[in-house]
Amino acid sequence: MVLNLIIVLQIHVKALFNYDPEEDIYIPCRELGISFMKGDILHVISTDDPNWWQAYREGEREHQSLAGLIPSRLFQEQYVYTLCLLSGIK
Repeated sequence: MVLNLIIVLQIHVKALFNYDPEEDIYIPCRELGISFMKGDILHVISTDDPNWWQAYREGEREHQSLAGLIPSRLFQEQYVYTLCLLSGIK
């Protein structure tokens, strides 16, 4: 007997910073990015890309047909670390 088990993980993250894809030079497609404010709850539906996750803001799934891109935790940490190094902050 073979059992197929599918595990669905739901990832919810709380934004620790404001983000506007229109101001991000690294986002692969600004039109697909979603903006968020510090404190927003984001529902992540895909973490397949190590740099850009697909998500939607809490309460907006009904109003959005597609999820938008947000920077992954790893990408944002590397970005902030690089900025600190370039600024001489340790």
